[in-house]
Order: sequence, then structure tokens, then C-alpha cells
Amino acid sequence: MMTGTLITIVGPMFSGKTTELLRIMDRELIAKRHSVLFKPQIDNRYSEEDVLNHNGIGRKAIIANDSHNILDKTLELNKQKAIENVFIDEIQFFDSGIIEIIKKINDLGIAVYTCGLNQIFKGEPFPFKDGKRDIGYLMAISDQIISLDAVCNVCGKKATKTYRIGTDTETVIVGGQDKYQARCKDCFKK
Repeated sequence: MMTGTLITIVGPMFSGKTTELLRIMDRELIAKRHSVLFKPQIDNRYSEEDVLNHNGIGRKAIIANDSHNILDKTLELNKQKAIENVFIDEIQFFDSGIIEIIKKINDLGIAVYTCGLNQIFKGEPFPFKDGKRDIGYLMAISDQIISLDAVCNVCGKKATKTYRIGTDTETVIVGGQDKYQARCKDCFKK
């Protein structure tokens, strides 16, 4: 059995990360490859049980409150029907254990596709929930990285940063256009 691959999709808010994840999943389903989709319990912006992009397009997902839920459910489902792909939305909201979980899933010959923010609103790598590792580590061990950009909400240039509206300083505040904007480097500094 061959080891599965790890593909990570990153970028700022509004860059189409979830849209790309769902696009790839749709292709895998068309190819009749059994796939499962996970989302973190904390992300209930648009739906409790669906992974939805900012335009409301999405599909049903399995809710996971930590990385071990992903492994347990994958193993359980894999006994019923061989899983070929695991898709994980908003990877940055999980604990650092997600790294070892992904490796275990890959060792089963299952491909893992993840998407998430590569930076927090301060322009630094996004730490996992427990702070032990960050998204940069996940990117470093990935077989492929798809790095997306958005359009700056201020000037219309290419945006690679996520700007938080308001004065909150916590690292994780789940939100959409009500709390965040995509910004180019120049507008982000202002």
C-alpha cells in the first residue's frame, strides 16, 4: 500500500480556500473515490453541520471538536467502505495533534486535503489551538501547497493578509465580513 499524500490550501480570508477544497472534493466524488469531509466544531458561522463557502455553497460534513475525532471517525468509516480521501476545512482551528493524525491517515494510504488561514490578523503564522505548532509546520510537511490570494478590500490589489476590524486581540475570533477584510501588504500596514 502506498502512503497517502497531503495537500494544503492556504491564504487569507476571502481567497477561496474552502471553495477550492470543495472543488477538489467534487472531482474526487465524480471519479467515484470515497471521500469524507470534516469541519471544526468551533466554525459555525454559516452552518452547524455543513462546510459552506462565503457564498453559501457547500456540502454536509462530519463535525470534529478535536483532531482525535477525525482519526476515530476515519477509522470507523474506513471499515465500512475504503476511504480514499479525507478533507478537512479550517485546519487552523484544530490542536497540534492534527499533524500526527494526518500522518496516521496518510499511512493508511488515504490522501488528506486541508485548507486554512496561513496567518493570523497580525501577519504571523496561525498557531494551532494548543499553540505547540503552527500552520507553517503543516505547510512544511505537505506534499503540495496551494497558496491563494484575495482582492484587497481597500485598493483592489492582490491581498495576502487578513485584517481584523475592531480592537479585539484574541488570536481566534470566528467571523466573516463582519469582522475581517482581505488586505494587500500596503493597506494592511496602514
